[in-house]
Amino acid sequence: MNSLRWRLLSSAGGILLIFVLLTGFGLEAALSNYTRIAEFERLQGLAFSLLGATEVDADWNISSDLSRVPAPRLNQPDSGLFAVIVDEHGVIRWRSPSLLGIPKVTELPRLDEWRFHSDGYYSVSYGFEWLGDGDDAHQFGLLVSESASPLESRREWLIHRLWWWVTVISAALLVSLLILMYWGLKPLRKIRQELEEIRAGGRSQLDEQLPSEIAPLAESVNALLAHEQKQKQRFRNALADLAHSLKTPLAVLRNELDKKDPVLKETLDQMDQIIAYQLQKAATAGSVPMTEKRRVKPVVSRIFTAMEKVYAGQGKRFRNELPENFRLYIDESDLLELLGNLVENAAKYGRTQVIVRLNAAHELCVDDDGVGFPDNASELVERGRRADSRLPGQGIGLSIVKEIIEAYGWQLILETSPLGGARVRILVK
Repeated sequence: MNSLRWRLLSSAGGILLIFVLLTGFGLEAALSNYTRIAEFERLQGLAFSLLGATEVDADWNISSDLSRVPAPRLNQPDSGLFAVIVDEHGVIRWRSPSLLGIPKVTELPRLDEWRFHSDGYYSVSYGFEWLGDGDDAHQFGLLVSESASPLESRREWLIHRLWWWVTVISAALLVSLLILMYWGLKPLRKIRQELEEIRAGGRSQLDEQLPSEIAPLAESVNALLAHEQKQKQRFRNALADLAHSLKTPLAVLRNELDKKDPVLKETLDQMDQIIAYQLQKAATAGSVPMTEKRRVKPVVSRIFTAMEKVYAGQGKRFRNELPENFRLYIDESDLLELLGNLVENAAKYGRTQVIVRLNAAHELCVDDDGVGFPDNASELVERGRRADSRLPGQGIGLSIVKEIIEAYGWQLILETSPLGGARVRILVK
């Protein structure tokens, strides 16, 4: 999870999910509790109405005028709403016409006690005492029960709507988080765009008009870029001074070449190699690949054109199999130096063909059909080490290649080519 956007979104989404679930379950519990309270109060009110409409005669017979009770379902058989009155022995002394069977009364409530049950159905029971003539009194229990409560069906509908709204609100909050995240990360996207412009050479520094949290980052990057520019300028000045100081001795040596002295010619060649190596080393040391992406195939074509002239008449074929859209973040002079050394070595040690292409892993490869690398191939990248001392050269070509590749954070691999010769494989980033 390397994406900052994904980290923020996943963490915020997780917190939002937990909050929404807790809120939904809390609201559902509150609604269920409210439904129980409302059902209790409704049945309690119905019980009071029944008590007001109930009469007990001298023989303790109980009757109730249901026309005075606002519950027509008590007169409808098997309506789901019924009421009974039992004595202290649990014997039913009165029941509503809606009750077809005989309910089981296990325990009477105490005097003036209310009991409420909501296990699959709602019921209230109340214990009361009726005073007869004299001091005679009997205790009774009133039970009002309902199996199909309108509040229960309404509660189910409300819970369904509740979760629907919770889902909609969660989706709206998630979209809001995405919008907020897009807006909040806008300065980082701006920095990324400006870095791309710097890489392409369109600007030299980042804009420091940023939020206070990331403004120090832009300042540090600008300081690094300024230091890098100063370093490059010092390198350019040093190279110019070096080139100027070498003009005279090189001119003397080249004048002596007219004498056809092989010793001086070899000395001049050696000096050219050493100068080229040191200049390239100075140019690549500490460099940062802040450059645009360059097409590689045209550069290879230019090098092949020069090699075809050098090896004209020797029957060597040069094949450029790179795709047209293959690009690398590399300075043009570095690319020429890198590929020039590799192609020159391949042409020098190859028999009939040199191929530059990409392998299946999209890695840059330079192949030849020569004798290949020796067993100590890893030592060839050291300055002065050569695979074949019979051919002219100073053995610094691969070391220059290695330094350029390491300067850009790439990797150099020497191995056997499918052509039977040597393959130089470059793992680019």
